[in-house]
Amino acid sequence: MGISKKTRDSNFELLRIILMLFIVMHHIISSVIAPGFSSKGFACIDVIFHTAVIVFVLISGYFGINLRIKALLSLILQVTFYSLLLTLLGVYVFRLGSPIDIIKSLLPVSGNYYWFITVYVELLLLSPFVNKLLVHLSNQQYKSLIVILAFLIFWFGLLRKTNISIDGKNIVYFIFIYIVGGGIRRISLLDEKSKFLTNRFHFFILLLSLIVLGGGYLLPETHSLFIHFMAYTYVYNSPFLLILSISIFCLFRNLSFKNNIINYLASSSLAIYLIHEHPLMREIIYVKPFMKIIYMNPYYLFGTIIIFSILLSVICMLMDKIRVFIFNLIDKPISIVSDKIEKKIEL
Repeated sequence: MGISKKTRDSNFELLRIILMLFIVMHHIISSVIAPGFSSKGFACIDVIFHTAVIVFVLISGYFGINLRIKALLSLILQVTFYSLLLTLLGVYVFRLGSPIDIIKSLLPVSGNYYWFITVYVELLLLSPFVNKLLVHLSNQQYKSLIVILAFLIFWFGLLRKTNISIDGKNIVYFIFIYIVGGGIRRISLLDEKSKFLTNRFHFFILLLSLIVLGGGYLLPETHSLFIHFMAYTYVYNSPFLLILSISIFCLFRNLSFKNNIINYLASSSLAIYLIHEHPLMREIIYVKPFMKIIYMNPYYLFGTIIIFSILLSVICMLMDKIRVFIFNLIDKPISIVSDKIEKKIEL
């Protein structure tokens, strides 16, 4: 998705697959099992799964997005392919939605069919300018920028609920996370032995986060204490969630290995999100099936969610290889169009 590093390390590729598993499990829990934090146990677990989007953007910021028109067109075509295909399947096979949805599915990015894709495309378009900014900032200027953005987002967004970043699902917060990812890269280049980058430090942060979540689980129901706790730990623009996400990212960053199978599957990991969270097909894929078993023993239910998410993810990644084969047939026309556009636009 526009990352400049051509040879991907398997530790980051494995992380991408795990993050997609997190997203699937998050959607099942938040939509079916514990909507509105109705189950304290599942809600606390879901906080961990909710880090996935933040970690994805941290990866983009760490490596830096090298925007190319061809990559952007390929991403938009991939999203449109699944959007249209699954809408046709939903309307004509499962009798969901209406023919109007087919028209809407042709513009999934501008129509916000998948909110993450819409905001990520916005980040892609702005990334060349953000990259230039980061290159020319001194370390002190970079620190000042982080502090100012954090203040705007956490104070005006999270606490004061102004329109700058109410829930973190917007370009302002994505740029902030992207810059934080670039900062981790900057630290690693300047001081590889930094305590911030050590596994021991991030294991401690992860353990501390789990203790905090455990403490939140023990909060009484009176005065909506648990709901207030979740309101400041669960949302995307929560400092707690950002710190937890950074620790997960850094733990995987410090791994180093190569695995061709993981790399092969991870190249199709986006399909997991595009398929299971399609506005119409999500009802068929996971909402209705899990509605039938929500009263199962919580431990068995959680195990079922994990197994289901793994199987669904593997199936989606393998199915996407068919899409890749089809797209390879039209790769040359895309290249011709993108080359003409890039000649007219200086990125």
